[in-house]
Amino acid sequence: MVEFLGKATNEIKQEFERVFNAIQQKFLLPKNIKVNVNFVSETKIKKLNKSTRNIDKVTDVLTYPYINLKVGQKLKVQDYVMDIDPEDNTLTIGDIYICSAVATRQAEEYKHSFKREMCFLFCHGMLHILGYDHIEKADEKLMIEMQKNILTELGITREDFRCGFVTIVGKTNVGKSTLINRLVGQHVAIVSPKSQTTRENIIGVYNDKNTQIVFVDTPGYHKRANKIDDEMDKNIAIANQDTEIVLMLISAKQSLQEQFDEMLKKVNTDAYKILVINKVDETTYEKLYPQLAKLDVKQADEIIPISALKGTNCDKLLEIIKQHLPTFNYEMRYFPIDEYTDKTVRQMVAELVREKALYLLDDEIPHGIQVVVNEYKENETPIQICADIYCERDSHKAIILGKGGAMIKEISTKARMSIEKFVGKPVRLELYVKVKQGWRNDIKAITEFGLNAGE
Repeated sequence: MVEFLGKATNEIKQEFERVFNAIQQKFLLPKNIKVNVNFVSETKIKKLNKSTRNIDKVTDVLTYPYINLKVGQKLKVQDYVMDIDPEDNTLTIGDIYICSAVATRQAEEYKHSFKREMCFLFCHGMLHILGYDHIEKADEKLMIEMQKNILTELGITREDFRCGFVTIVGKTNVGKSTLINRLVGQHVAIVSPKSQTTRENIIGVYNDKNTQIVFVDTPGYHKRANKIDDEMDKNIAIANQDTEIVLMLISAKQSLQEQFDEMLKKVNTDAYKILVINKVDETTYEKLYPQLAKLDVKQADEIIPISALKGTNCDKLLEIIKQHLPTFNYEMRYFPIDEYTDKTVRQMVAELVREKALYLLDDEIPHGIQVVVNEYKENETPIQICADIYCERDSHKAIILGKGGAMIKEISTKARMSIEKFVGKPVRLELYVKVKQGWRNDIKAITEFGLNAGE
């Protein structure tokens, strides 16, 4: 436990106890130990340095171990029987003196909270008690790494935490879904060579220890033909309203300036704008460079050519995004660190079924297809899934079923394989085809399918 000698806020006490418990578990320390923590002035810590170390200066932390340990050596209470306090049966392992004034200045220097700086100093002192030092470079490196690991696991780091929303916009079939899957590192958006694959805003979440990026994959913009297209346009507008960065995705295979000019009509925001030229793997440098040289990108803050499919420059794009996200002096996440999308398992399963249908069916059918999962029994083995594929015409239903049921069987087989990979378990998938005439122009049906943009 931590014995506080002097005034300390409850918040600091709680954080120090967290650090102490983490160290206790990591080093398998006995439960009946304690450390004294003293908060002192600059004058006091200077006097301590002078009298005990013969150093005439103010430092941030001083440590006085009561035990004699080397790095990696296990603490055995029985080796210090004479030092155990008979009143509470605890062994005091050392004193740590922290100068609050220096901690305040260093918090400002590192641009993080006073609480976070205090945790660093306390952890530093605890490691000194356990035999760590930083006199030699090799020892210093070992101590810094250990301190960083302990505090990072607790979500306490000196590095700024970056977090924010990044919206991806572009025409249909330009590669937005492929890009979001590449950046997130997970299959969060379905991919198809057919246009208008994405109908609603899809969130994919990128996480690392110091960053969370919430990517929003918007429907591709195109000429509106029905009410579902209106809802898709609303989704694009909503995504542009509250975002830190907009990725304006265009294709390297078409006129760059024309695409960019058209893009600017859709992007009405003060967010940081990055013009991303995708599909550079499908053209040549000789064809692309003259267009790049003439490209007028005054209304874009940055430009980068990539291949979302091959991964070319995607790591560089990710680093650019990180540099322009808002920074926080605490761990700020909109989603838990182990989540990579806002979609439910049922929604993801429905999208995987639709993805396979888009690959296998003719161009005129996919836009009228929607998938609804009616049953998902995950407590059974294999998982039992029942889903309906909705289309707009009886003639479409016949095509989806195929001769002797061949097409629906192929869709089911490919979808089941993708779903099993997604859920990590065997799956039994049943698909049924139903007709809902003109549903793309029926706002009630659009709402029932969960495709309306809302208010």
